[in-house]
Amino acid sequence: MPLATATLRRTRRLAAASLLAAAALSLTACRSGGDPAPAASSSSSAGDPTAADGGAKGGSGSAPGKGVSRTGAGKTAASGGGGQGGASAGNKGVGGTWVGTLKWLTEDKLTVAPKNGMEQAFHLTDSTKALGAAALCEAPDGRVHTDGSGYGTTSCSLADLRKAARLGSVDVRVTVVNGAATRVAEHYHP
Repeated sequence: MPLATATLRRTRRLAAASLLAAAALSLTACRSGGDPAPAASSSSSAGDPTAADGGAKGGSGSAPGKGVSRTGAGKTAASGGGGQGGASAGNKGVGGTWVGTLKWLTEDKLTVAPKNGMEQAFHLTDSTKALGAAALCEAPDGRVHTDGSGYGTTSCSLADLRKAARLGSVDVRVTVVNGAATRVAEHYHP
């Protein structure tokens, strides 16, 4: 009987350890290690169309572009890293703006990997707006078109976006609402 009891205990411990590991992985994907955003809204930068969508600049004790913003329904996300993740498109999910390298995950799910912070996954939808400068897609006139912040303004297709994600070398700013990207803009650097 002691052998059966020991085996049962080991099985329970293994099951509990597996459950804890899965929960820890889920929590890691859902929340960065930073403090939650303050109750005040994020600051916005002039001329930045994504600022109204949850983009943030500044923050308490952080470098510019690495601040924390509050987006709808009490969700928080860090620009340049962190945030909450793992939500289905159309469901209540992650929201915010991330800056980093565009990477491939699946056909309809890409990630953005900030230089500092956790990689953030997001869904693509038919309404996702992709804007390129040179690497994502080129303008019909062959010139580079950017806004005042150095982000592309040329409309690109989702196929262009997927192709760039597979390359894993294109820097972007991604605005996400409810787990789905509303805007992906390439950061141009000659």
